[in-house]
Amino acid sequence: MLDTSQRPVAPMDRVPTTRASTGQSLLAGWRHGQSVLNLRGNPDDTAFREGVSQALGLDLPTQACTTVANDTHRLVWVGPDDWFVIGPKGQAGAIEAALREALAGQHVAVTDVSGGYTVLHLSGTPVRDVLAQGCPLDLHPRVFGPGASAGSVFFKASVWLWQADDAPVYEVLVRSSFRGYVWLMLERCTQECGLVTRRFT
Repeated sequence: MLDTSQRPVAPMDRVPTTRASTGQSLLAGWRHGQSVLNLRGNPDDTAFREGVSQALGLDLPTQACTTVANDTHRLVWVGPDDWFVIGPKGQAGAIEAALREALAGQHVAVTDVSGGYTVLHLSGTPVRDVLAQGCPLDLHPRVFGPGASAGSVFFKASVWLWQADDAPVYEVLVRSSFRGYVWLMLERCTQECGLVTRRFT
């Protein structure tokens, strides 16, 4: 849902004078409490790939800087033997149990890191321009489209981000301790286009 906390636009002199329409503004909101797990294993092991697929209903992304998702889970490639598993709010225990059962007997690691991360959801016409102010990645659709992911920075905060769809919608995995800083920088980057806070239930 969209709340009513649309912030007035402040152009060059940063004095709010007008309101941008929702279509012109950046839409941003935290997906608080989403399940975030770190998964380690050998992608060359067929049993490992099949176990992950059985537990999550997704094929393990083995190509660098890619991500896959279905209606409930997202798998994000982090390194050659390292992935983030993003799931619904409050489901970390169930996801961990499903992975441990499917991967029983294998040399793997499954760690619930939900308390250390949160997911920022970004959309709207200016989203690429806003991200470009603090992120050095080339986010042009010819280079970074749906299914792409990468670790980078947003100003001084380390982040991992991916494009969720063509709209475009981006999701940014942020360390919880940097949440306030990232939001402050978002506010500063949207002085001209406006910022609409989006709340997720």
